[in-house]
Amino acid sequence: MEIWNTGPFDNHEAAELLNDVRSGDLYLEELLPDSGTRFIDADQGALIVALAHLAAGDLPEGIEPAHVTQLQTPEMKERLRQSLEAVLADGTVSELAGHWAEQGTDQLYEWKAKAHVSLS
Repeated sequence: MEIWNTGPFDNHEAAELLNDVRSGDLYLEELLPDSGTRFIDADQGALIVALAHLAAGDLPEGIEPAHVTQLQTPEMKERLRQSLEAVLADGTVSELAGHWAEQGTDQLYEWKAKAHVSLS
């Protein structure tokens, strides 16, 4: 996975996701982990972070609210919240968290601060 910066849309996976959202090709069941998944790889982690931000209303240029209505149901927000918690946990659960931990404490904390979003 190509990572450009610590923001929720600053990586290759998120960029592809945004293109899919713009074109109406969003298939959530293929993107989110099954409940009980014990390890989330970096690509899937990046998608979860981006999806959580979209669900919370953090819409980058070119994304309209109508594009993300399926992300904003209470059930989907809860599933995203649980998945995001796992991604942000640590490297034993999330390859993406492990990547940022390897970059140093400052980078890890910056990424966690930017990746976290309230889904209540």
